Amino acid sequence: MPSDRRLHPLSFLFAIAGQLRQFLLPGLVVIVTAGAAGGEFEPWLMAVVIPVALLALGRALSYRYRLDETELVVRTGFVFRNERHIPYNRIQNIEAIQNVLHRLLAVIEVRIETGAGKEDDATMRVVPVVAYREIRDRVLASRPQAAISEAPTEAPRQAAPIFSLSGRELLLSGFIENRSAVLIAATFGIVWELGLFDTAVNYVFPDRALRRSFVRQTLRGVFGAGMPGLQTIGVGIGVLLLLFAAVTIVSMAWAYVRLYGFTLRRVGDDLRTEFGLLTRISTTIPLRRIQTLTIFEGPLQRLFHRAAVKVETAGGDAGEEGATGREPLAPIIKRGDLGPLLAHVMREMDVEGIEWQRAASGAFRREFRRSAIVASIFSAFFVVMLKVWTLALLAILLVVAAVHARRYVGALGWATHDGTVFFRRGWVWRRTTMTRYSKMQVVALHASPFDRRMGMARVRVDTAGAARQSDRIDIPYVPVDLAHDLHRRLATAASGTSFQW
Repeated sequence: MPSDRRLHPLSFLFAIAGQLRQFLLPGLVVIVTAGAAGGEFEPWLMAVVIPVALLALGRALSYRYRLDETELVVRTGFVFRNERHIPYNRIQNIEAIQNVLHRLLAVIEVRIETGAGKEDDATMRVVPVVAYREIRDRVLASRPQAAISEAPTEAPRQAAPIFSLSGRELLLSGFIENRSAVLIAATFGIVWELGLFDTAVNYVFPDRALRRSFVRQTLRGVFGAGMPGLQTIGVGIGVLLLLFAAVTIVSMAWAYVRLYGFTLRRVGDDLRTEFGLLTRISTTIPLRRIQTLTIFEGPLQRLFHRAAVKVETAGGDAGEEGATGREPLAPIIKRGDLGPLLAHVMREMDVEGIEWQRAASGAFRREFRRSAIVASIFSAFFVVMLKVWTLALLAILLVVAAVHARRYVGALGWATHDGTVFFRRGWVWRRTTMTRYSKMQVVALHASPFDRRMGMARVRVDTAGAARQSDRIDIPYVPVDLAHDLHRRLATAASGTSFQW
């Protein structure tokens, strides 16, 4: 019988680093705050680090795994023991992650997924690259074809990429996404504590009286005692523009580092992605696990004729990307390249002959009433500041609500075509979601009292692994006759089609 194996001797260091990474930004703020105030932060820091280090050490020392003939056996825990048996032929994906330190030490972090739940079935942090290759070979030997990611350190032997991102596209993706707002906020807090903010203010307003006047006018404007002067407004606009420029530059740089070398290949019935400059991530998305595909188009995407493509997989949830480091299937893609990509992902599906169905005639009134209530609540918060001018604000917001309701209802649409159901919504941030009949698990018909009064209903389609925050088929404002017909057709199609996991 094969013997149990341990993780790499340095595993506990990577485990500690992984735990402490969650406290990085709060810890920096605490250290800088204590240092600026002259406090002693070392005892408090040790009170946090020591328990985390002991916990990580215990997990690393208790971790055992064994490569049996047909399954991977994982045992963890000293006090609360856990033993998991994972058959090789049930493993959907082996995700391999290597940052710079991993490559220097010839180790690798391995995450094994079977699609059985929200969390990884086994996370090995870390094992030697040789051990990873042995695990991968065992899994490959149990399957008719290779559907497992190659190690990031190996030369790619897959088919030619069906999609890749150039350096220009990486920078454009960072410009569109602007993911660095949290980092900028943390940096602003540190700058404030170090007193650099006061230095900048003194540089902009060398005259102390002018500085006081700026603060006074700003406070008076906030509390409705008068509008700030042109100089105050100009300085405020200038600060916002500088902040936006800083956020954009950081976001573009971060996108370039995070997505460097992004490639997508189709190998057999799998989609393989590989990306990352400092941390290389290689992962596999089996086509049979894809439940829904969503095309996202925000205002900036449409301006640059771009889109993003995301897939939901069985056994995952909407938080899968954040948990595993997995990016969308295509973080950014040209509109002209969507057709070939969909042909690979949705198995040669024809999307050209789609005839979209519109929302019911009373949908505008339903949506406007909802938006008008939100506008009224929002206006109430400005009564103290604007006083009688609040009525003007409410009137403007009601006009905006009417425009939003009209555009939102106009953008709604659904269709069934070529064994697939489609749903699109949103006029500012557009989303188009599609799923095959063979992926549908539940087809539901909902009708609230307001729906029944207006002669409409809602049709919802659930797939495996769908979470509340997932992009799902949830079609509102459907005429009641069409809703019943759509519900019946989809339910019949789902029951007459074998489910594909």
